[in-house]
Amino acid sequence: MSFLKNTWYVAANAYELSDEALVSRTICSELVLMFRTSAGEVCAIHDRCPHRFVPLSMGKRVGDTVQCGYHGLRFDGTGACVDAPHDDDSQKARACIRAYPAVERYRVIWVWMGDPALANPDDIPVFEFLENEEKYTCCQGYTYLKGNYQLISDNLLDLSHIHYLHPGIHQGSSFADFTNEVKRDGDTIWSMLWRHHYHVDAARRPFYGMSGDAEDVEGQGHARWDVPGVLFVDTAFWDHGGGYGDGWNTPNAHLITPETETTSHYFWASGRNFLRDNEEITTATAATMKNVFETQDGPMIEAQQRDMGDSTNFLEHRPIILKADAAGVMARRLMLKKIREEQEASGMVAVEQIPTE
Repeated sequence: MSFLKNTWYVAANAYELSDEALVSRTICSELVLMFRTSAGEVCAIHDRCPHRFVPLSMGKRVGDTVQCGYHGLRFDGTGACVDAPHDDDSQKARACIRAYPAVERYRVIWVWMGDPALANPDDIPVFEFLENEEKYTCCQGYTYLKGNYQLISDNLLDLSHIHYLHPGIHQGSSFADFTNEVKRDGDTIWSMLWRHHYHVDAARRPFYGMSGDAEDVEGQGHARWDVPGVLFVDTAFWDHGGGYGDGWNTPNAHLITPETETTSHYFWASGRNFLRDNEEITTATAATMKNVFETQDGPMIEAQQRDMGDSTNFLEHRPIILKADAAGVMARRLMLKKIREEQEASGMVAVEQIPTE
């Protein structure tokens, strides 16, 4: 399997690109270098000097350009060589490198890895809560995983594992009391989870901004997956008789990008609508998000990849499929279909012929 190229991938958290920073990441097995111009524009270029093939990220910023640390060639945000020391101007035209469309939106940097003519920022999935500062307080972070990016999507689309892999998070509640519905809308897949009876003990209710002392509440944990693997998980709880927006709400973003076939970048963000000015809660939430994924989910995903070796097509291994796998399997089949169509359109050999419906 290879990667879907004509799509937007998250390449960095926006705060990483500050001042003179050069941020280099491998996306879909390609080295991408990101930086900001003096006007704040985000640029993304191939992190490889065409002269001696060293990473440009080993160089430095010179104004709105990047200077190679080996022989001083300089490149702007369009990939054009603007200075070739010790050579005449004719060399500059030969030394241009690839530039990638890049957009800053929802506090992250999105990079288009395919045909630039097809890059439309309006196609970026909506994560409105990250820019709604009047309603939500948010934190962000990053985790590196030695596993295929679709294994991470599988994990996030199947919330039945929470009661086993994350003991204590939903203490007092049973997955058997919840209702799950999976549906597809174009290139979007929804895994809707209604928690009809959710336990919130009296001691925690004030923390979540909920009045009264009823410990049995209603709630939801709806997950929205979009190509190529960016998820919005909207968790909320409210007292019986109320509805969404009447209680605690914690929207989360899980933005997954393949580094290589078997390694991934995982950008995450969490918002909340309660105790919004409490910085200790914000710090604790970020620490919890990072700890849960790096010490619980992450090791499981990496263990899966070790067992699969260099293989990336989980379905090809013919696993037992459970009810809770419905959304993950649907997402995988959709990705296979889109990758196959893209490869066939470009004349490449199609990916593995796993059924897509």
